[in-house]
Amino acid sequence: MIRLLIADDERPARSELCFLLEKIFREKQCADALFYEAGSGAQVLELLDKHSFDACFLDIEMGDIKGTEIAERIRNKNADTAIIFVTAYENYAINAFDLDAVDYVMKPFDETRLKKAIDKLMQRKLATQKQSVAFALPAGDHMEVINADNISYIEAIHKGSKVHSRHQTYYSNEPLIEWEKKLEPEGKKFVRIHKSFIVNLDDCKALVPDYNNGYACKLKDYEDVVIPISRNMIHEVRSYFCI
Repeated sequence: MIRLLIADDERPARSELCFLLEKIFREKQCADALFYEAGSGAQVLELLDKHSFDACFLDIEMGDIKGTEIAERIRNKNADTAIIFVTAYENYAINAFDLDAVDYVMKPFDETRLKKAIDKLMQRKLATQKQSVAFALPAGDHMEVINADNISYIEAIHKGSKVHSRHQTYYSNEPLIEWEKKLEPEGKKFVRIHKSFIVNLDDCKALVPDYNNGYACKLKDYEDVVIPISRNMIHEVRSYFCI
């Protein structure tokens, strides 16, 4: 999943940029792109406190706070976040690269130029992507190594847990509390949404109504699996998907 923040104090420009980026990502068959919008520098800073972003498209002239100042704050908070400046003034380009921006895009927007910026962004993401944590799990008479990215969910059972990967189910002697610790390096995508389940939220395809006005998580590739979400965890799940 890739998270993008679009920041521009002009709503028409912001809407046009979102429309073009969504179109480009659809063409690249990247259905897991999430878009967030901010109409002011203050809104950008508020969103940065709540979420981590793979990239921020920043208008340099935001009105209340300059985009270059916001970029410096992003750099101090999360150096992995890519910055792409949006501007109507070509002379800002040199300053943009001084702040280690991936690219800058001129207004009015050109779709071909935006595609080049996205290509740079994706190349950077691949180059800086951290190696997923791997685990050795028993599979018959041998041990198999699986990456955390391939785990869809982990289910508590008597004296251990069942680890459901996209291809196979493994049995582990370790309880969910130990798996929570093991999965911490993977960030916020692994969440114990219920006392008996840890779920990879990147594998969640839908949140559906559950009994007692609650919600449950439906997973990709598991048509018959519906995992209930505890009431005290629904806020974290909704926040992950920005809903």
